[in-house]
Amino acid sequence: MARIRTLMLGWEFPPHINGGLGVACEGLANALATRSELSLFLPEIRNPTKKEKIRIIQTNHLAHSADFEPYLDANPSEGLYSRDLDKRVEIYSYEAIKASRETHFDVIHAHDWLTAIAALKIRKQSGKPLIFHVHSLSYDRAGPDQQGRVYNLEKQVLQKADRVIAVSHYTKKICIDHYNADPGKISVVHNGISPIEAYRRSKPFLDHLVVFLGRMTRQKGPSHFLEIALKVLSQNQNVRFVLAGTGDQLQALMAKSIRLGIADRCHFTGFLGREKIHNLLSMADVYCMPSVSEPFGLSALEAAQFGVPAVISKQSGAAEILTEAETVDAFDTEQMARGILKQLDVDILVKPLPIRDWEDVASDVVALYESLLQRPT
Repeated sequence: MARIRTLMLGWEFPPHINGGLGVACEGLANALATRSELSLFLPEIRNPTKKEKIRIIQTNHLAHSADFEPYLDANPSEGLYSRDLDKRVEIYSYEAIKASRETHFDVIHAHDWLTAIAALKIRKQSGKPLIFHVHSLSYDRAGPDQQGRVYNLEKQVLQKADRVIAVSHYTKKICIDHYNADPGKISVVHNGISPIEAYRRSKPFLDHLVVFLGRMTRQKGPSHFLEIALKVLSQNQNVRFVLAGTGDQLQALMAKSIRLGIADRCHFTGFLGREKIHNLLSMADVYCMPSVSEPFGLSALEAAQFGVPAVISKQSGAAEILTEAETVDAFDTEQMARGILKQLDVDILVKPLPIRDWEDVASDVVALYESLLQRPT
């Protein structure tokens, strides 16, 4: 039987990634390329990571800058996520539609709202079915009360897509409760991770190390992390806290650590590449993810690969599959602190967990394609 031809619409892709969207798009695309004929449409990427089995199509007039911020929750910059984001999405959509006319495909697979306009127009133009893959929603980034243009676009594509992939049951419930999406056409496909050989490194100090990985934005809860750190330090002074990432709240968080009197215990690293993240996790004693609303949380899986005990928000998709992690309500900083102190008292690593990888994810996605196209598996 002929392989399914997929037109995938993405926004982030290595080497220019800001968070989980780019990592997930790359991991899934690599795995799908062995199971389907994959054409991936992206903004122009300077020095893109080469993919032998993926046909990558790029815009001609929309380039990634070396520095860009996430979605609409950051200060304006000169990258893809910036003040002229509407114009950039418009250019992307125009060129994606044009490219689709010269591409043979059976199904459209679109990632997040940035590709939604293009996806809906290509679906109307081609008559091919559309799968909308939800990695993050306006609800997660801005809260339930911010229902502006992006929210309305998400609602439109969620209701018009032939199928929706949600990265967690948590996200599926948000799609239903806050976007009026049809539960019957939403499939939960948990993210995977690229397998690595875990290792341990000695810390350059004797203190315990608690790690936060993520954008410095409201959604990820870094301000809560500082409050958690203060509570932990009130019980145990021999702890250091690393906040790895960048975002619109970075300067304010540094100032808050000074106000709380814990700046000497907090290390702000800025953005870290994969190798440095792995080195950090190899030294960590506890991983903490206090996200206010986290559709999935790939960094939690990375920590699990390294056998790092985790204390994570109940408002996350990762909590659905990391059954060994301690899960706490995101706003309960007292309980989060207790969870960290409990892990530090034990002072042992858990056994690295066998984690679902992108090959598993791709198998689920191809089965969804076949069901949508009514092809036998």
